[in-house]
Order: sequence, then C-alpha cells, then structure tokens
Amino acid sequence: QELAGYTGGDVSFIKEDFELQVNKPLIFDSVFSASLWGGMLVPIGDKPSSIADRFYLGGPTSVRGFSMHSIGPQSEGDYLGGEAYWAGGLHLYTPLPFRPGQGGFGELFRTHFFLNAGNLCNLNYGEGPKAHIRKLAECIRWSYGAGIVLRLGNIARLELNYCIPMGVQTGDRICDGVQFGAGIRFL
Repeated sequence: QELAGYTGGDVSFIKEDFELQVNKPLIFDSVFSASLWGGMLVPIGDKPSSIADRFYLGGPTSVRGFSMHSIGPQSEGDYLGGEAYWAGGLHLYTPLPFRPGQGGFGELFRTHFFLNAGNLCNLNYGEGPKAHIRKLAECIRWSYGAGIVLRLGNIARLELNYCIPMGVQTGDRICDGVQFGAGIRFL
C-alpha cells in the first residue's frame, strides 16, 4: 500500500498492490504453482496519475510471450501503464527428464510449463466498481508455453521459455517464440 501527496507535491494518490501464490508438491518431485497479482491506483483530488506511478504488464517476469511492459494503454507507440491490473499464472515445475547431476548442480534446473493471463487499463472513477471489473475482464491477454528454469540461490532465477502468446490486442508487442527472463519476482 502506498499513499502519496498528503503533505503536498505534484502527485497525490493511494495505491494498493497484492500478490498471492500457492505451491503444491506433486509426485516425482514436481511442483504445481498458482499465482495472482493485482492492484489499483486511485488519484486523490483533481491531479491525474503520473506515468511513473502506474502499473505495467508484459514480459518474461509477468505475462510471458509479450515484450516488456507492452500491454495496455499507449500513445504513439509508447506504453503508458495503467491504473488497475490483474495477472494470473498456472505453472508446473518438474525435474529435467534426464536428471543431470542429481543432488548437485543439476538440481538447480527445472522444466517449466505455464499458462499466464492478465489485463491492464485506466479506470473512469465515476462509473463504479462493476464497470471497473468489466473493463479488466475485457480483452484479456494470455499465453502458454514451456521452458527451463535455473534457480540462483533462493533469491533470483533465470528462465528460457518458448512462448505462444494468445489474446493479443491491437498495439501489444509480442515475443512469439523464445523469451529469456532474469529476475527476483516472477508471476
């Protein structure tokens, strides 16, 4: 949760962001994971939200199969972010089929199958909550694919995935095929 501008300044908003994840161990050292992210930014007063404070979606750490931050409102080819978003993912992580280095370096690698979806938009605050939900449910972007994950300690990871983007909207930039990702926060 973030509150800005209550003592002055050029921005004034309240921002709520959440992240949920459930991991379930399965047979053969496999893990099923379900993730849900969401958030909303509400400007306070008559000042519009700043592009620096908005949410962004797309890329190898959120909705895979799309280029980095390339989902949602745009102007002249520049992505502007949004004031509300949601993203969800279903993942299956399994050991590599040939189990190299069992108990050693090979244990840091996993096979990854995924289905990701999400949406991002700006809201008209005079319309009410039902209109907001309807707007976030329209034009959902989604993708699926498979790849290999390398765990770097218990902090970061690298992913090399083959992505098949679906639900693409006009203006979205896709990354159809191989996509590389590095980060500490993944959907």
